[in-house]
Amino acid sequence: MKTLLVGYTASDLFERGKRDVTVKWLTEDVTCHTLDIYHRHAIEKMHHAKAICSPHLPEGPWDVIKFRTGPKLMSGELALSLLQEIAQLLGGDLKAPRFQLDYVGKERDRNDFLDKIKDDPTRVRDFAATWQASVPGGPKLTFTSYPGCFCHRRQDDGGLALAEVVSMELAVTAPVREDTDGTVRLLDMGCGCGLVGLLIASRLQTCSSTYNLNLTLVDSHTRAVEAAVKNAADQGVDAEVILSDNGTPARMDGTFDVFVGNPPYYSDYRIADVFLETAKRALKPGGVCYTVCKNAAGLEPVQKRYFPEVEIIKRRGYAVLKSVKRDGCD
Repeated sequence: MKTLLVGYTASDLFERGKRDVTVKWLTEDVTCHTLDIYHRHAIEKMHHAKAICSPHLPEGPWDVIKFRTGPKLMSGELALSLLQEIAQLLGGDLKAPRFQLDYVGKERDRNDFLDKIKDDPTRVRDFAATWQASVPGGPKLTFTSYPGCFCHRRQDDGGLALAEVVSMELAVTAPVREDTDGTVRLLDMGCGCGLVGLLIASRLQTCSSTYNLNLTLVDSHTRAVEAAVKNAADQGVDAEVILSDNGTPARMDGTFDVFVGNPPYYSDYRIADVFLETAKRALKPGGVCYTVCKNAAGLEPVQKRYFPEVEIIKRRGYAVLKSVKRDGCD
């Protein structure tokens, strides 16, 4: 019996109360689907199970689909989007045993969730959102995002503050660079739908025709990568978009002029460590690292572990942290 698991993390696949015992139904006929490459790697490492990481559910065919969701596990819109895809894969049949809902929450909320689709399981809703954003001196751009993307349906104010600070600084310094080909290489880590990198690109394109922007966008979430690819194409930006939970590949070490990142603050800044370790090895000597947070007190000591000098720039109620990679920095 071919079974697809949707919405499960590696920790969900242990028997309750037994952190070292994998659930009995995780067999060779079970495939785990994840939206984030980090979760795929964790499932493969901890359970040696088959895992697929993609922005949409794999076609199958599937005999059974188990879906784990709930208000504390994912947004309602993402859950509904995945439920719609499950209904399509099962030909509209959301009855047990083909479909098993592992709902973490109140029974009333579970029933309300199912009611949103079970009466018309073949209806296809479009959960994509479009909205506009710009930086001073740059054109207004239209962005698309999908459920699961960071700040779906709206611009992120922290990301916007970061884009404004970096675009204003580069608008002054980039046109007078001494590079023979005039290329500025920019890395946007944790890019989401591409907001920060693409806004900076749009601003620099208005500054000068004597240099080029080489843009790389990185995220661990497949729907973010899907949105970033679409947005770059829609805006005519030739960007390399990478799915990764461990920064950029080694071939890119020491090649970037500018790093931008809006790291999440949960897990005691452990993800910020990944961002900043990537910045340190990816930047050229003299390259500049910019990060953003609501309060610099938490992120500043993390950034100082990689870049001893940190300048704090206030913007939109956020703190943009700027550091330069010095010559000879390991």
